[in-house]
Amino acid sequence: MNDAVPSDRTAERLARLEEVQSVVLDISHRAARCHDLHDFFTAVHAALARIMRVDNFYIALYEAAAHGVRYVYYADEKDPPPDPSRHFPLRSEHDSATAMVVIRGEPQVFTAEQWASRRAKGARWGVGTRPQHWVGMPLIGNDGGVFGAMVMQSYARGFRYGEEDIALFGLMSEHVADAVERVQFAARLEQAIAERTRSLEREVAERRRAEQMQRTLYEISALTVKDIDLASFYPEVHRILGGLLYARDFAVMIYCNDEHDLVSFPYFSDDFAKDLPKNQRRPAGHGLTGFVLRTRMPQRIDQQRFQALLESGVVHHVLGRTDFTSWIGAPMIHQGKVLGVLMLTSYAADILYDDDDLALLTFVAEHIAAALARRQADDALRAAHANLATGNLALQEKNRELEMTLMHLGMAQNELVRQEKLASLGALVAGIAHEVNTPLGICTTAVSLLMEESRRLRESFTAEQLAWPNVRAFFDSCDELLAVLSSNTLRASGLIRSFKQVAVDQSSEQVREIAMAEYIEDTLRSIRPKFKRTGHTIEVDCDPALRLRSIPGALSQVLTNLVLNSITHAFEHTDHGRITIAVGRAGADVTIDYRDDGIGLSAPALRRLFEPFYTTKRDRGGSGLGTNIVYNLVTGKLGGSISVHSQPGKGLHYAIRLPAEPPEASHA
Repeated sequence: MNDAVPSDRTAERLARLEEVQSVVLDISHRAARCHDLHDFFTAVHAALARIMRVDNFYIALYEAAAHGVRYVYYADEKDPPPDPSRHFPLRSEHDSATAMVVIRGEPQVFTAEQWASRRAKGARWGVGTRPQHWVGMPLIGNDGGVFGAMVMQSYARGFRYGEEDIALFGLMSEHVADAVERVQFAARLEQAIAERTRSLEREVAERRRAEQMQRTLYEISALTVKDIDLASFYPEVHRILGGLLYARDFAVMIYCNDEHDLVSFPYFSDDFAKDLPKNQRRPAGHGLTGFVLRTRMPQRIDQQRFQALLESGVVHHVLGRTDFTSWIGAPMIHQGKVLGVLMLTSYAADILYDDDDLALLTFVAEHIAAALARRQADDALRAAHANLATGNLALQEKNRELEMTLMHLGMAQNELVRQEKLASLGALVAGIAHEVNTPLGICTTAVSLLMEESRRLRESFTAEQLAWPNVRAFFDSCDELLAVLSSNTLRASGLIRSFKQVAVDQSSEQVREIAMAEYIEDTLRSIRPKFKRTGHTIEVDCDPALRLRSIPGALSQVLTNLVLNSITHAFEHTDHGRITIAVGRAGADVTIDYRDDGIGLSAPALRRLFEPFYTTKRDRGGSGLGTNIVYNLVTGKLGGSISVHSQPGKGLHYAIRLPAEPPEASHA
């Protein structure tokens, strides 16, 4: 019987050791794959309860930036749990047992007697019910810094934790610290990616505004060459300006007579100047528009500057109300001659014009001045022809001068065509730049995080505090970050390769041999930013072995204009348009069959499709040059032919036929 007692104790000891081993392995596995800290803390509490008395258990995390602690997990028989989202200021180590663990970075153990003794010395010691036994372990990171404490306590009278329990509790704190650091690292990575994403979204918003400004400025340029009367011209300018600026109160002043310094206001929309007679001539005066005429410079005037101009006598007798918050005016100057002034007024306290707004108004004023000058030239041309019809031969020299003006207008039209091609290349650059920025931005973030992890590991190694959990966490981070780097650098490389070839081709007219399927894919990849957020699809049917000796830049421009024309016009009322491009051989020639399933065109519109400046979207930024450029490139540089077929509601079909050699190559 005496031998049975030690045997029973040995069995109990082995059973407890097995239970302890099971708990340690369980917590270790949970720490390695932890994603949710609250669930993990709950599991740690439950596991500890299997091997020791931990009815009262809490975890506090220290945040140096806030110099405070958060009680992220709290289970207590006596005291209510604190708000887990609240930061409590870190108290002195002489006032708080938890603070002592965090500040010293060492385990702390207090009995009821020690607790009472400290409270007797200072009434600030401890918060809440006095424990019978209190054990606190620091949570130490891989860099050796303390970022929290894990505590267990008992209120049972006379109860004490054994040395084995305290040692085991310390081991658990290491696993908890490892799990917290892993989750916090993942959170930092997600936060860094989120911040980069927000930065890219801001860049996209700025790019969209730049694109909107580019479309508006081009629309104004196109408006100045349209043959419309001034009564329709000024309201159109007002409408276009309203797309970019606050333009509720807009006015146009025209210089009518240099000798007598007379002006008129052919257009204005100012709620506070409705009594101003239109087109009535009056002296330029010394108001704000007169100030712009005299200085021949754009002017931005707020109330402070306005009062200063009044006090100095530079400005007086101002027309209309003077309680505006911001006013800008730009002179219309053509070939050194002032033709008038454009002005915008804001009476709203929260709308102030800036230098960018003034620069935009100045740009518009320059184009309107050119339009007015052309108008004057047209009027002079009509007068000259009328005089010639009555036999006035003395005006023949004037007629020749006006014919030169018409020739210059033709040159201006050619310049607009060139600008359209450059705008297309600019849009290609902007789209590809944004596409490449996204993977490169992610790579930059990943590299920064990898450098930080490497620095922390090196510091641990230098301080001789390197442990296997540190190394394992570092390699896990490396695997994740290298995977991010690999995928995003491959993506950026593919984008840049396609863009490089297409951009070089569009800026040159070199003849070379190309693989049609690969080149079409490169061209479509370069313009994909224009439609990738829509439901539009493009299907290409081309033999990979089909090759063509031609001018790739011209061919790329043709495909780009056709696709963008379909997106802008054919798919106006749908987000799920379909484009098919079929390429094949017809003898020695190559045929390109381009189709979309958009709204199609009526017979009158189809007959004018290839005319320059003809567009159905003039009021939305359409230039009318896209299909005209396609026709000129196919029939001119590429030496081919193009025909078009369409019916309303049945899409558009282009049939293109290209020779094996472009004209320049065959003549050579």
